[in-house]
Amino acid sequence: MNVSERQEGNDMRLPQVRVTVNSRCKRSCFYCRPSGEAVATESNAALDPDHLIAVATAVRAQGVDGIKLTGGDPALYEPLVDAVRRLRVEAGMREVEVISRHPRIGELAPALAEAGVTLFNVSLDTLDRELHREVCGVDDHAEVLAAIEACVATGVPVKVNVVVMSGINTSEIEQLVTFCEDAGVHSVKLLDIIKDLGEGTESFARRLEIKRGRKLDDLYVPLEDLAADLRGRAIDEQVVQQGGLGHPMTVLTMPSGTKVVIKDSTAGAWYGSVCRGCPLFPCHDALMALRLTADARLQFCLLREDVTVDLAPLLAQGDEAGLAGQVEAAFEMYGEAYFRPGDATPQELMEAHQ
Repeated sequence: MNVSERQEGNDMRLPQVRVTVNSRCKRSCFYCRPSGEAVATESNAALDPDHLIAVATAVRAQGVDGIKLTGGDPALYEPLVDAVRRLRVEAGMREVEVISRHPRIGELAPALAEAGVTLFNVSLDTLDRELHREVCGVDDHAEVLAAIEACVATGVPVKVNVVVMSGINTSEIEQLVTFCEDAGVHSVKLLDIIKDLGEGTESFARRLEIKRGRKLDDLYVPLEDLAADLRGRAIDEQVVQQGGLGHPMTVLTMPSGTKVVIKDSTAGAWYGSVCRGCPLFPCHDALMALRLTADARLQFCLLREDVTVDLAPLLAQGDEAGLAGQVEAAFEMYGEAYFRPGDATPQELMEAHQ
């Protein structure tokens, strides 16, 4: 089904498209997989820029006009600035978001802004230097704060991601939001711990062992419970979705204009045919995004490697028609996705999964 046929059928459920441009970030955040958002990839993998543009062009033909560059870490991807420019000019992307937690993003910010990046997304889990080092294994807290300021200074909107961890940084969420307001950050996104991260195909033993005497599941905290004070001083509240298949998220607009986005996995998710028979159903991420890995595979979910589609042979051959066909087929699955509320009963779960 091409994009015009989906429009005629009023069925425009499209996933986010996220690209893991490289496979490592040189950090060791204990709540993250070694390959970042990708399924297991070689440590030195980096996406060929020409291959990125070829896939992005095929994605654009399916009606998606925004793309998110992640990793690994895009700040360590040498062709990043040129890739952003080409995504805007050659692939016709209206929005290009760069997602990073590395201080180098601040150094690149002016050039990226000139190249056409439309959103900087920088991670900051704490205002405490020692806790920052404990969480990510690198002592560069001041440099990360400076990078956020440098991104804001470009005039391009900046989003700050905060992974909320029970007993780790829950006591400073208000302070983190205030810091972002004072810094001129456009939005703060509060994310919960991905509790099923250890269920995937990649080994996470080093990162998922124990934090302060607890397992990863113990660090989960319901975000809506934390939001009461923020909700009390918000001037507006909405529920939104990223793209057509994202988790429902609460957005609180603060008096400063900064928006606080609450992404709680218990709000529910979208599932599709690739999820049938999956022993991990229901999961945290589900069909939120279509991802392109650093070794040129299409990835439908965070947890399973067996359902990826290898585009590398088509890209190596320059087979534009074959590539377009594979991307279109991937989008077909998202068009048939269904939503499962997070508070579904066991019976509803069984019926949805049949």
